[in-house]
Amino acid sequence: MPIVTDNIESNDTHEILKIDTGLKGADNATYKIIDQYDAVYNPLSYRPLNPSRQLVYFVVPKDSLFKMITATPEGGRPININWWATPKAWNENLLIRYYGIRDWLIFPDDQWIVVQVRGQNNGTQDVTFSPENFVLLDQWGWPYNATDGFDTEVIAPGNASQERVLVGFSGISLQSRPMALVYGYYTNSPIVIDFDSAYIQLTNEQVYGTAGAQNVSAALPAGQAVQPIALAAATTNESAIAGAAANNTTAQNATVATNINSSVSSTKARLAAARERLKQQTKGDESEGSAIPSNATASSNNAPSSAPESTGIFSSAKDIM
Repeated sequence: MPIVTDNIESNDTHEILKIDTGLKGADNATYKIIDQYDAVYNPLSYRPLNPSRQLVYFVVPKDSLFKMITATPEGGRPININWWATPKAWNENLLIRYYGIRDWLIFPDDQWIVVQVRGQNNGTQDVTFSPENFVLLDQWGWPYNATDGFDTEVIAPGNASQERVLVGFSGISLQSRPMALVYGYYTNSPIVIDFDSAYIQLTNEQVYGTAGAQNVSAALPAGQAVQPIALAAATTNESAIAGAAANNTTAQNATVATNINSSVSSTKARLAAARERLKQQTKGDESEGSAIPSNATASSNNAPSSAPESTGIFSSAKDIM
């Protein structure tokens, strides 16, 4: 099995997709991935991590979206694993799609994290899309404000940002683990993407189509479930995107959706409590004659994030990517 060398690089049209795989019960396997246009990509190389665990590297067109990865154990039958739907969250004005962590740099005293996102105008008026409105929350709910990012963009109704953009966070404590990305943290209607619960596998209907999904379901023996480990990231550095592998059944998808809603509601409640504490603290400091500068970025009034998506390039019920 060849070892990846450090001269693997991306260019203006292609990038490296790194997938962290685990396959128990087999010493070796081959892999391929299939994108939304049914194009098939074979690995560029592999990097073993430990027995049954390895990194698989692919060269793919930039900003590709995938629907399936196939692992074929040596001497065995192929195992098809549905890809994960791109996490998204919205309010009445804006929809945010989260494509994952692009760079994760760890230094002796802190860590830097860069995420990839895209915004779509969900409202009826122009909306300002700015990196300053992003906040990264750790496991204790500590907010890290964005320190680097894209040029502020004004998005017309029904349109999306011109391309996927990067948002950087630096000065993150080594003890912090990123748990959620929030847009409009300091507003009354924050858009929350929870990293632990936002990843849901695509359904068989989304991957194979309705007829194909019926054939796949009929081919699986009763009770069979594939639960692989597969973490993917498109990157030129040491990066990782957390992915959660789950049985792709209707009942479980409903449970996961419930957990996401519960997690988002819980996060919003914590945000509201934090804002109230900040208000009380500000009042107390003002009574003592001191002023606290605000990091809040101006934003338009938003409706609850449970509002339905408007018609647009990301809003179709069948839009799985």
